[in-house]
Parts: sequence; C-alpha cells; structure tokens
Amino acid sequence: MNKIRILSLLLIISFNSFSQGFITAKNVKVDLAGFVRNDFIFDSRRNLDACDHLLEMYPLRPQYDSQGEDINAQPSAQFLNTFSRIGFNFSGLEMGKSKIGAFIEIDFTGGSETPTLRLRHAYTLINWPKSKLLVGRTWHPTFIEKVFPMVLNENTGLPFQVFNRSPQVRFTWNLSSNLDLIAAAVYQYDYSNAGPTGKTYHYQRDAVVPNLHGQIQYYNQNWVLGAAIDWKSIQPRTYTSGTSGNFVTKEKLNTRAALAYLKYSKEKFLLMAKSMYGQNVCESLLPSGYAVATVNSETGAETYTPLNHVYNWINLAYGKVWQVGLFAGYLKNLGTSDNPIGPFYGMPYSSEIGHIYKISPQLIYNFKNFMFGYELSWTTVGYGIANLNNKAKVENVENVTNFRNMISIAYKF
Repeated sequence: MNKIRILSLLLIISFNSFSQGFITAKNVKVDLAGFVRNDFIFDSRRNLDACDHLLEMYPLRPQYDSQGEDINAQPSAQFLNTFSRIGFNFSGLEMGKSKIGAFIEIDFTGGSETPTLRLRHAYTLINWPKSKLLVGRTWHPTFIEKVFPMVLNENTGLPFQVFNRSPQVRFTWNLSSNLDLIAAAVYQYDYSNAGPTGKTYHYQRDAVVPNLHGQIQYYNQNWVLGAAIDWKSIQPRTYTSGTSGNFVTKEKLNTRAALAYLKYSKEKFLLMAKSMYGQNVCESLLPSGYAVATVNSETGAETYTPLNHVYNWINLAYGKVWQVGLFAGYLKNLGTSDNPIGPFYGMPYSSEIGHIYKISPQLIYNFKNFMFGYELSWTTVGYGIANLNNKAKVENVENVTNFRNMISIAYKF
C-alpha cells in the first residue's frame, strides 16, 4: 500500500509539471518515461518461466504418467498487462565540472499471488567531460545495453542472452570520442547463484570480493563493437559436517566469463550478434551452475567444479513503421572442468541439457507512441544424462520443443 501511495504521488507531481519536466528550487528536472502494454500468449507445452509465465526460459523435460503420456505436454494461454512499467529520470544538478543525475524504474511483474511493484533500476550517475560513474542497481555489465535482442518476449533473448540487474559501481572512461573502457564491481541481490541452501546472494557476499568486470567498446554512427571479461568468486558453505564433526570452511569457486559482440545499423537495417563463454553464470538466468567435485568424509570439506557453456545469438531487423525481424540463438553445454560427483547447483536441469536452440520471427507495426506486434518463438531443448566419468558431458540427448505465439499492444510515453 505504501508503494502505491508513493507512485501515485510521483504521478501527480509529474502530470502537473511542464511538458519537458518540472523545475524545483534546486533546478532538478524530472522526466517521466515508460509504457502500458498488454500481451496475449499461447504456449504449446509447459516451460521453465517466471513472472506469471511472461518470462519464458526453456521447455521442461518430459514427465510421463502411468500410461506413458507426457504431463508437461500441456498447452496454455494467458492475457497479461504486468509488463507495463514507469520510470523517472532526474537531471539538472551540477557540481563543478560534474553533472549529477539519477534514474529509478519500476514495473508490475511481482506476480498474481502477491501482486507488488518490482524495482528494476535505481542508480545515481555522475558525468565528467571524459568519464562517468554509475552507482546503483541496473543491468549487469555483461548485458550490453547498446547491443541486446530486439524481441517482443520479455525474456530479452533468454536463455542465450544475459538477464540480470544488480547493485554495482561502474566506471566508464572515454579514451576517445569513439572508444570506451569500462570497469565494474558487482554484488548480487535477487539475481543470485544457487547452492546448498537454495538460491541466495550470500554465496557471493561470503566470498567478500565483488564480481569484477572489464570491457572495451568501440562505436560510431553505424557500428558498435566490443569485448569483455568477467570474474566471480562464491563461497557455497561457511562450515561443513563430517564423521569427525563440524568444521569451518573457506572453500571458494572462482569462475570466468568472456564475450564479444557487434551491432551494425544503417537506415532501416539492423544487425546484432553476441557470443559468450561462461562458467557458473546461473545468476543471469542462463542454463549453468556448478557441482561438488570432491568430499572429505571426515570433515565434510568439499571442492567444486563449474559447468562450462557457450551462448550465441544473432538478431536482424528491417523497417521503421512496419518492422520485420528474426532472432536466433544456440547454446552448448561443454561439461564441467573436472569430473564431478554431485550434487549439481544452478538453473533447473542445467546438468541435463546438452543444447538449446531458438528461432523467433517478429512482425511489428509502429506509429509514433503506439506499437502492435506478433512474435513466434520456436525453442528446442536437448535433454540427456550427464556422464560423471566424462566431465558431466550430456549423452543420449532427446529434443523437446515449445512453440510460443505472442501478440502485444503497447502505448509508450
């Protein structure tokens, strides 16, 4: 109730302001942005998903009844408007040579059982002539805000594209007018790793050091090109139990990710692509995770080994008013770095998925602030068995497919 009152107050203030924002006594300008959107969705089978099935990840593995019928081969349809969102951009404050602003954004995807507002972004941004500092919650640096899939689905390219908003400190240095060097330190919150006590940010925070990221990005009128590396440490347990009792442990799992991306745009044509190698990146809602590699029976002390994946996608679009597009993605499970003994922790079924591919065409009509679109998503998952004697590589793979049809209508403001 308090959140609704605060939102109502902000709306009243904005609607009584000037057309380009309002000026306070401190010369701070506030601009309102967002959209109202409604989505009709039909799925041919059950999926791993979130936000009342709005955010689709991948089809569930078949589960057979006593007569051999697949329980998860159940189609469903729904009509949702929770993808709607509203944001406030604050600007106009200057301190010496720096310009200070802030951004906060919320949406309504809290869920039908406990309907709530959900915080998407909340950060302060300090701009200098040749650099800027962001402090707060926004997209993880591996998301790449200049290069992400233009799809209707709220999953924004899952399970091939990073989907993660986290608290961070990010510094961008303009090496030249077309070249940026980016460094960031990130701590997990609601987008977090899985482990022995479930899904929680404590594994990363108990490791103390933040998730560290470095990136270089080139851009001009037509091109965006970049590459990045990412390093993370987690501590799954603070103590272990064995036949000799309980013992404090500091055992950590250190993992890496590396990625490259590009974007080309000219007039009505757009091409984007990205490839990423990642270890234990399940906090970004990607099929991934890690496993127990060894256990000492006396102390319960464990060591860990990560699952290794490659994630690839390409996106093409043409048009302005009428826009046609195509998204395609492919991921491959490369197995663990060492032979595991289990259990596995991470996104559900990650150790049983050998590959996933998706083909998704779109047709969108745009008229000023109005949008109407249709999208078909064909997603196929290869489920199998992890061979623990061969670094958990998935064998005896069988494909399972979901077809999602989505119709969306939106008014942007």
